[in-house]
This record gives sequence, C-alpha cells and structure tokens, in this order.
Amino acid sequence: MSEPLAGRHQTALVGGQDLSDGDFALVRATALVVEGPDLGLAVPMSEKPITLGKARECDIALTDRAVSKMHLELRLEGGAVRIRDLGSTNGTYVGKTRVIESLVPAGTVLSVGRTRVHLRADDAPVMITPSEADHFGELYGSSIAMRQVFAVLERAAVKDVNVLIDGETGTGKELAARAIHQHSGRSAGTLVVLDCSAVAPELVESQLFGHRRGAFTGAMQDRPGVFESARGGTLFLDELDSLPLDLQPKLLRVIETRTVTRLGEFEPRPVDVRLVAACGRSPEEAVARGELRRDLYFRLAVVRVTMPRLRDRLEDLPLVVQHLLDRIGGNTIRVADGPALERLRRHPWLGNIRELRNVLERALLLAPANATKLEQLPLRLSAVMAGAAEPGLGASFGELDLRLPYKEAKDAALTAFERHYLRAALARNGANLSRTAREVGLTRHHLRKLLRSHRLVAGPEREREAED
Repeated sequence: MSEPLAGRHQTALVGGQDLSDGDFALVRATALVVEGPDLGLAVPMSEKPITLGKARECDIALTDRAVSKMHLELRLEGGAVRIRDLGSTNGTYVGKTRVIESLVPAGTVLSVGRTRVHLRADDAPVMITPSEADHFGELYGSSIAMRQVFAVLERAAVKDVNVLIDGETGTGKELAARAIHQHSGRSAGTLVVLDCSAVAPELVESQLFGHRRGAFTGAMQDRPGVFESARGGTLFLDELDSLPLDLQPKLLRVIETRTVTRLGEFEPRPVDVRLVAACGRSPEEAVARGELRRDLYFRLAVVRVTMPRLRDRLEDLPLVVQHLLDRIGGNTIRVADGPALERLRRHPWLGNIRELRNVLERALLLAPANATKLEQLPLRLSAVMAGAAEPGLGASFGELDLRLPYKEAKDAALTAFERHYLRAALARNGANLSRTAREVGLTRHHLRKLLRSHRLVAGPEREREAED
C-alpha cells in the first residue's frame, strides 16, 4: 500500500504549506492570535463555547480597542469551529466576508477589529506566528502572508534541514534559497544553483554528481558535480520537478548517504551540503502524476514553503516597488499612492515579481532624467494582462497569450472577464450598487465583494473604536 502524501515528515502549515514541527506541539483545538496587539496569545477550545472580546471576563480577553467587549463566541464541533458574532461593532470577518454565524473548517483565520485569530483544531496544521520583519534577505513584504513565510524561513535557516519551496514563476524562490543560505551557519560557504530544467537530459547526471575523464564522449577532464562544488555550503536545485525520473533514486541515495559517486568512478566521495529545492508546480500534483518520486518528496519537504503570488498580496506593492527601484538604479524615485500605483494594483501580475521588475526597468530606461516620482515613469503594462485596454469581451479572450500554461491562461481570462463585466454593469447603472446587483442577479454583498477584489470600489471603511 502506498504511503499517503501527508506523513511524519510534514506536521505544520503556513498559509496552507508545510513546515518543520520541531518547535510545535499540536493540541486538540486552539485559537491563536497571529496579528494584532495580543500577538501570540493562544487559548484552547472545546465543545463548550468560549467568548472573545476586550472584557476581562472573556475567555480570550484582547486589548485591541477595535474589538467589542463581547465580540464573538467560538465552539468546537467535530473537526470544525462554529463562530457566532455577538453583535459586535466592527464585525467578524473570514477573508473579506462578514460572518454572523457559521461553521468554518480548522485552519480558518478570523479578523476581528485589528486582530487576526487562527483557529487550529484537532490535526489541523499550525500557523506559525508571523515575523515582525518586513523583509528576509532580498524578499520584501509586510503582508501577513509574506511575514508568515519570513517566520518559517528564519527558523528553517538556522536548523540546517532540507527545504522545499514551490510557487509560481517569478515569486522569488531563488531569493528565498539565497536568504536561507545567508542566514544559516553555512553562509561562509558557497551557494551553488542548478536549474534542472536548463540542463540537457543527457548531461544532468554529470552536472549533479560529476564525472571522471573519459566517462562518456566529450568528458575531456575530471569534473566535480554540484554536490561537491557546494561542499560546506548550500545547494539549490531549482525546477526539481523537471529532473528525469531515472535520476531521482540516485539523488535520493546521495541525500541519504551524504556521499556522491562521480560517473566513471566506483568510490563514493563524502559531501556536506545543505539542500534547498524548488518546484515550479505543485509537488503534490507532480507526485500524483508520477513525475516526482514520493520518497524523494518526503526527504526534501522537511520544511515546505509556498511563495505567495504578487496578485494575492497587493498591499505589499509600495514596499516592493520601492525596493526594486532602489536595486535597479531608481533610488531617486519615491513611491506614493496615486494613479501610477493604482495602475500597478489593477494588473494581474501573472509573472509576479519578475514581471514587475521588468516593467520598472523598462520605465526607468525611458524616464526623464529628472524624474523623482513614480507618476513620472512611463509604466507600460501589457493590455492583455492588465485588462485595461481591451474594448470588449471578445478582444479580451482573443488576445490572451495562449502559450501560457492552461491554469494561468484560464485565470487571466476569468480576471479579464470579471473586470470588464463588472465595469460595464456599473457604468450602465450609474455606479448604483443595488441597481447593478439586481440587474446582474447577484446579492449586493456578493457584488461588493467582487468589486473590491478587482479594486473597482473603495475598500472597507476604517474600523471604529468599539464602544459596546
């Protein structure tokens, strides 16, 4: 019987991803404050209701002044948690949805006032407390998603364990690997990077393990592989899911024995490296398709991190844009809210940080010599990707880049459709939400949620200090 893809090597998640369990003890149910004035506060839950609020008699007593005295009630029901708002001033939210009473799965994050609470129940994965830093190495972001990633990377860096990173192209997987190396005890050693997808299949084995002169045609001299080259440092294997299947058992053997045998030789050589690997796609899907060996996955995913997509953390744009400008010679440019930043927020960023950097590099090249503001840069965004210039729905779909992977092309098409459809519906109804909702057959609440997701209306009003 095959081993399920969730086992002893995986015990905790951050933003839905695995991380090492060395510092965690899972309890049956816990409400953990992961953001706000009471960061780190953890209270066990059970089938008996518990209350959350700023009143002293609450089971979870918060100091957040935007939280009501008796804000909400929590009760464990099986592997889920029932939440009931107690008439709070500022409401209880799951994501952007306001909740009166609902049964939510373990792992849900609630927003109350300026506080976020992670509901961890039974064998639900642990959400690590977000880092207080807004960067780790060359990775920047102040969003909770990125600060959770920083917290995992900070812990993983000093433990010398294998790390598996995944995420879309351009999200910063190599930057994460470099940051791990720089903050580890191996920082004085070498970081060696091998992109498994960029090496011809017949040469991958030699690149990995090295070869002896004459081992194959063209082997004119002895050559160490990347494991030997990284001795005492860190080896980053990018695009691991592109590695030929017949080489994966050999890679697993090197990881387990900490020795490598060059092609054409018989004596193994000891290697001392810290291994970080990255997949361009979901490793679970690669395992399911038979493209990645399950045992290799488990050996590498001692700590597992997924890099968030840029379009899922748009609140980080000002910080990321400023950092990139400073890095590429635009340190005289200041980033502030305005039309230019709003244009960047509306873009879907299917290429993530890499695409953003390309846009900024091109803008700097064409910018006036005396430019000091982001507004003065000629930001050229692809109309296909931004959904800003397509005259109609047909054009949106007809101009999509069909060379993209299916899911990315589908996401781009859906994003363009929703934005055009909603913008047109609002225009027909004079931006009246109730009239627009009736016309398109949505509830006013659902329509507002969609409009906010596309930034076609203002965000939620600033929370008031709760008086109750």
